Amino acid sequence: MAKDYSVLSDILKREIIPATGCTEPVAVAYSTATARKKVSGEVIKAEVYVDPGLYKNGMRVGIPGIKERGLEMAGALGLVAGNPEKALQVIEDITPEQHRKAKELVTAGKIKVFVKEDCSRLYVETLLQTEGGTARVITIDRHLNVLVVDNGKNPLSCSPQNASPGKSNSVIQNYSLEDFIDFSNTVPIEDISYLEQGIAMNLALSKEGLDLPKGIGKGMQQLLDDGLMSDNMIYYAKLLCSSASEARMSGSRLSAMSSAGSGNHGITVFLTVFAAAEKINAPREKLIRALVLSNLITFYIKSYTGTLSAMCGCGVAAGIGACAGVTYLLDGSSQDILNAMINMVGSISGMICDGGKEGCAYKLSLSAGWAVETSLLAMRGATINTTDGILASSFRDVIRNMGHVCNPGMIETNKAIIDAMSNSLDMVQ
Repeated sequence: MAKDYSVLSDILKREIIPATGCTEPVAVAYSTATARKKVSGEVIKAEVYVDPGLYKNGMRVGIPGIKERGLEMAGALGLVAGNPEKALQVIEDITPEQHRKAKELVTAGKIKVFVKEDCSRLYVETLLQTEGGTARVITIDRHLNVLVVDNGKNPLSCSPQNASPGKSNSVIQNYSLEDFIDFSNTVPIEDISYLEQGIAMNLALSKEGLDLPKGIGKGMQQLLDDGLMSDNMIYYAKLLCSSASEARMSGSRLSAMSSAGSGNHGITVFLTVFAAAEKINAPREKLIRALVLSNLITFYIKSYTGTLSAMCGCGVAAGIGACAGVTYLLDGSSQDILNAMINMVGSISGMICDGGKEGCAYKLSLSAGWAVETSLLAMRGATINTTDGILASSFRDVIRNMGHVCNPGMIETNKAIIDAMSNSLDMVQ
């Protein structure tokens, strides 16, 4: 029986959307903004409960257009200026007056963020009390996936406990690598041409990042000028991805085209594949179809690792998706694409995620560059032995193994990362 590829089209449109700012603070702003729509009157207090992974990612990352950082400020902006209808762009175009009001809420202690230690999936719960009443909003698994909106008086209906995203029966897990390749080859080009918007949006971020005075982009350009790097597709992918990420994580007002709920994932996928396509002069249609494959594989991997984890998703999800897209651009076979992914899993898996911040730019540089290299190696017959470590000979098994190591395997690692980050933050303060 032929599989329903319309499901894949729907997943692409749902998971590839513009995002302004790091999506973890945005998820908090979306939650508080949704709660604020339910009750009127002056804010008395707001309590926000988040999972450890979301707390980690939002702890130190920049918020678009302002100097303050952190989840409390993001939540306050959602209360005073958030528009849930804008999805992951919920707090774009903040005015100075709105910024001032948000700072007043934080300074007055009217908004507090707490970590829900027993939660191993993406989770945001806002309890809002105003002069006009109370509201509760609960988001689970995906940044915009609001499952509960009520007055806060009903029993909790969405428990975050004992949940393992890697064991969920995600729809995308019903498809194979061959299905993804076949769909990428056959989907009408007019149905996927919107993906070009992602290239344009993420390139704009890259251009902004290249202008940062002490940014990684300027440093890489200097290395090129000094003859220490070559201007090839590996260098170009590293340059574009790292500079775009640094601009975004430092608080750029520009939106990124996200993938699987992450702007940095979107940057990795779109700009790595674009860089390779530019260097080999690939046709426009080939580039767009390669982006379809890259994104679908990224979604597939995230269905096993979970939305947030101790592993850097830009490497183990978007980077692997990107290497598949690059191999597709190079006219690689299904086995070549799998071999490139095996090279990625066998080398870059285990790179930790220690929260959202400007330093993510260096991880994107590593992920993008290695995505291109693993593809080029696979096309030349160089592949890690599938009996090594957590590797396997099939697409499903190698991703499932990595997902298991990631979640539940690295839950304690995630706690250790957060402890280390919290200790260093205390020393800075």
